[in-house]
Amino acid sequence: MRLALIGNMNNNYFSLMRYLRDAGVDAELLLFADEINHFLPENDTWDIEKWKPYIKQTKIKGGALGQYFKMSAADIRKEFEGYDYYIGCGFAPAYFYKAGMKLDLFTPYCVGIEYTYRITKTKPVHYLKEKIEAYYQVKGLKYNTKVVGTIDEESRIKAEKIGVKTQSLPLLMIYNKEQAKGDDEFLSATIQKFNQHYPVVFSHVSHFPKGSRTWEIKRNDILIKGFADFANHTDANPLLVLFNYGEAVEASKALIAELGITDKVLWVPVMSRKKIMRLLEHVHFGGGEFGGAVWGGTGWEFMAKGVPFFQYVDMPDSVFEANTGMKMPPFFNTNNSAEISRLLQTYTSDKANLTANGQALKAWFDKEAGQELANSYINILKS
Repeated sequence: MRLALIGNMNNNYFSLMRYLRDAGVDAELLLFADEINHFLPENDTWDIEKWKPYIKQTKIKGGALGQYFKMSAADIRKEFEGYDYYIGCGFAPAYFYKAGMKLDLFTPYCVGIEYTYRITKTKPVHYLKEKIEAYYQVKGLKYNTKVVGTIDEESRIKAEKIGVKTQSLPLLMIYNKEQAKGDDEFLSATIQKFNQHYPVVFSHVSHFPKGSRTWEIKRNDILIKGFADFANHTDANPLLVLFNYGEAVEASKALIAELGITDKVLWVPVMSRKKIMRLLEHVHFGGGEFGGAVWGGTGWEFMAKGVPFFQYVDMPDSVFEANTGMKMPPFFNTNNSAEISRLLQTYTSDKANLTANGQALKAWFDKEAGQELANSYINILKS
């Protein structure tokens, strides 16, 4: 089976490619020309030389409408041809529509399917661009895509209205079979700082207090308030680690100062996933999102490393299982600061139970989201 993975948002397909190759599939990653630097493969592995032979750079820009019209169907086919199966994300359906090729599986990375809805409401030129993008994206989904794999209800409903078959399939986001090969000065100093504290609560969620969709609402204040209450009533030496990222960073800093815990908070810069995964080996709790949506990349990273974490998913376990085909993982499901404080106190005092929770999360990940999930992708292609 010779397989092409087109695009690499959040390094999802680079993760999938590695699992597929581990399973004996001749999988290659085809990068768009405008992939975000933060999500290039070298930022997600300590062993890039091992994987370089299976990574190809295309000349196609994933969301560049001007280039879409300039490139001929033959030009696009030249970039993509030579594989038995194709899995794509982003603007891949639109390109396959123009090229007259079949996309075997499309896995959207946006709620509601990227490039199919209007985001901009102010500038007419942006509105027109997005309408044109949506036109060709929908054409590609309807006529050139065999299956849309997603666990997002909004995406599923939209795909079915367009007329394309859907299948419950989570994004495969993390490859967790790799160990760090060396720490730079930043990692060494940060790990040393972590080791001076217990517990370390780590949250690499962006700071956005509100949004029109649940996945845009992070509610970092819930974690900050819960940590503050715990920190002010414990004999331990806790540390809250936050990322200096998002439009509400200053609001979070002001709240931290108001709560009197500035000296118990460490702000770190945005960093590559491989560095995040290294740091997670030295933390005790994770802080996710509290707007009600199913976890994103941060939650997957916590589970891949077996880090107990707080997250609020506003969905009964039975509905989650029906939508995803997976059991709800054993994270701390809450959006209540007092409950976070209580859980921090309880599990900080019971290291054995904390370790057991982390092991249960890691076991869940390995069963539902690692190699076993990659095998589900293979089965869909073969069906």
